[in-house]
Parts: sequence; C-alpha cells; structure tokens
Amino acid sequence: EGIKDIESAGRDVDTPHWSKEPLKEVKGLTLEQLDWPNVHGLACGASGVLFLAELVRFVAGQPPSDAECYFAAVVYAAIYASRFDGIRPLPPHFRVTFYATTGWTVYYIAHLLAATNPAMFATWVYPTGIIFLASTIYFYKHWIERMWRHFLEDRFRPYYVPGLLGLMYFHALDVVDLFNQWLNPKYWWQVPLTLHDQAWTIQDVRLTGLFMSSMALFMITLHNKGVLTGGRNTLITVLFTIFVPALFLTGTHATLNASFP
Repeated sequence: EGIKDIESAGRDVDTPHWSKEPLKEVKGLTLEQLDWPNVHGLACGASGVLFLAELVRFVAGQPPSDAECYFAAVVYAAIYASRFDGIRPLPPHFRVTFYATTGWTVYYIAHLLAATNPAMFATWVYPTGIIFLASTIYFYKHWIERMWRHFLEDRFRPYYVPGLLGLMYFHALDVVDLFNQWLNPKYWWQVPLTLHDQAWTIQDVRLTGLFMSSMALFMITLHNKGVLTGGRNTLITVLFTIFVPALFLTGTHATLNASFP
C-alpha cells in the first residue's frame, strides 16, 4: 500500500489554484496544540536539542563523538518511521516531498554511520545510494513537472525557485560524493589518510542534512495544521532548512583538512 501511494503521489501534479492568493495565511492550531507526547513528537524534540548542541560544537571546533552519531541515527530514523501512516491523506506534492526526503534520510544515516565506523557500515552506501538516487529523480521529476504546469497555467510561484535551486545544488554535491565512494571501494581506508578531517566533515555534513530534512518535514506539518502557513512558512523553510544551516556549516568547517565532495 505504501509503495502504491509513493507511485500515485509522484504521478499527480494537479494542485489547487493558489495564484490569486499565493501568500494567504490559514489559521488553525497553535504550536502547543500539536500532538507532542508520542514517538514522533519526542524524536522531533530530541533532534532540536541535539542540533542546538551541535551548533555549539561547530563553533568550538570539536568533532562529533561516536555516541552522538549513533544517537542521531536512531532519532532521525524514528522521526520518519513514525510518520508514514499520517502522511497519506496529505496533498500529493507533500507526500512526494516526504517520501523523497525519507529516501535521502536513509542514505544520509548510512553515510553518517560509514564515516563513524567504516569497518561495519562502509558497504551500506551502495544499496542506500541507489535509494538516494531514486528518491532524487522521483522528487525533481514531480516538482519540475508541477512548476512547469503552473507556469503554463499562469499560476507559477517564483518564490519556490531559490529553494529548489538550492536543493539541487546540494544534491548535486551529494551525487558526486556518492560516486566518489562507489568508484573507490577502498575510499574509507585511503582518503582519510590524506584528508585527516574527512570523516569529521562528512559526519557533520550528514548531521546537518538530517536536521534540515526533518525541519522541512516539520514545516509541512505546521502548514497542514494551520500553525504556520502561506508566505511565512515558505520563507522560513527556504532560509532555515536550506541556506542558513548550510552557510553556518561551511563557515565553521572551512579550515578543516577535508573535501566534500
């Protein structure tokens, strides 16, 4: 049933006509009225606390501990695993975004663990990398078709373009890095010898990416519950789930002896 919904959501590009009031705010629940005391709510809270601690660590110039990386893997896996049943009633473009983000997260977790313990997890980048590539094609096919349809029907919303282009740039880096690993089976036993901070950099790139993706999911939830909708939701999503975390990560890691991709 889940696979069928992934397929049907990806085919559907017929969306409501929003061009007359593209920034309309819809009132609904408050943040306090959301259903927090469950696995998903607790995992979201834990991810927020974890990322705040990571920001402090970034500024301090400290690498992540193995415990931090393993804890993050469990937290972000719980966030997505606990949302599958609740996502199906949503409009197709939200479901496509969720399913694609889930696929990206599977690879990000595997890559995080490979950087933490390559002896055990290095081979995980092969099957999960396929999932990542399929998710990327699935996501951009849907959104490019959707935006092109909106353009032809004179209901194109240009404020989505910076966010989509930003995502495309970062995913392009991910693809290059993925093939760097695929084409070099000894990657984890060769590259860190010359780039001593490579594992550290990859761990923090993935920890940041996992938080950015989960925050994008949270912004979808806020929109659908009427907590934060319209233009404010779009602006916060584009800025704080794409550009601000990426720029902060780049600024705090620029001097490390590493390369990504």
